[in-house]
Amino acid sequence: MEQNQFKVKYIGSTMLTPSVVQLTFIRSDKLPFLFIPGQFITFLLPHASGKIVPRSYSLANSPGQSDQLEIAIAPVEGGFATKILFNLTIGDELYCVGPKGRFILQESDQPAQYILAATGTGVAPYRSMLPTIAKRLQEDEKLKVTLLLGVRHAHDLLYAEDFIAFATQYKNFNFCGYLSRADTLTKSYQYAGYVQSAFERLNLNPITDLVYLCGNPYMIDDGIEKLQKMGFSPQRIRREKYISRGV
Repeated sequence: MEQNQFKVKYIGSTMLTPSVVQLTFIRSDKLPFLFIPGQFITFLLPHASGKIVPRSYSLANSPGQSDQLEIAIAPVEGGFATKILFNLTIGDELYCVGPKGRFILQESDQPAQYILAATGTGVAPYRSMLPTIAKRLQEDEKLKVTLLLGVRHAHDLLYAEDFIAFATQYKNFNFCGYLSRADTLTKSYQYAGYVQSAFERLNLNPITDLVYLCGNPYMIDDGIEKLQKMGFSPQRIRREKYISRGV
């Protein structure tokens, strides 16, 4: 048993998009859950074979706002975790470990601009980071933050309202939704194409900018290749891949 293992209780869900649901939990022992924005928790799911199957999900809420734990999850057809998590009833309990992960905004970083790129539910850690980003924007009026979310259609832009509201409040924060299969663009923040195509239009500086990549492996691999051709060193690129597993 891992030292930081604990139980969580399922308390509800919210549909974020037609294909993504937010699941909300609290610790069963009612203790506060301390984590750094960008980190994840790992559910320890029981398998019929008797084995314990781990599945990890980034936390979408910010620490200190409440004692709740929120994750955004898209179902995987035939997926083992999908069968369990999408059939929870209020009060059901699961074992977890965490928090874990180093996909965070480092205290020592002082970039001219953060580029936060994601596909689908990979945007969850950036939502968690919003209060931290707000603090840094307040402390440094020259800092810029650009959040890029890639999905298929406009209705797939999860947490878009949160990011749009944040952009209204902070002039140096910019939200762009990239739609890979949209026929028309109806909002000023919408763009056509894959999210990593934004890098070529943003006039990035490989010396002063920091790029975060979170989401599907294709986006991350292609994004890294594009960034390296632009002169970005590995130290200026941080990544976290989301891998769908059917078992």
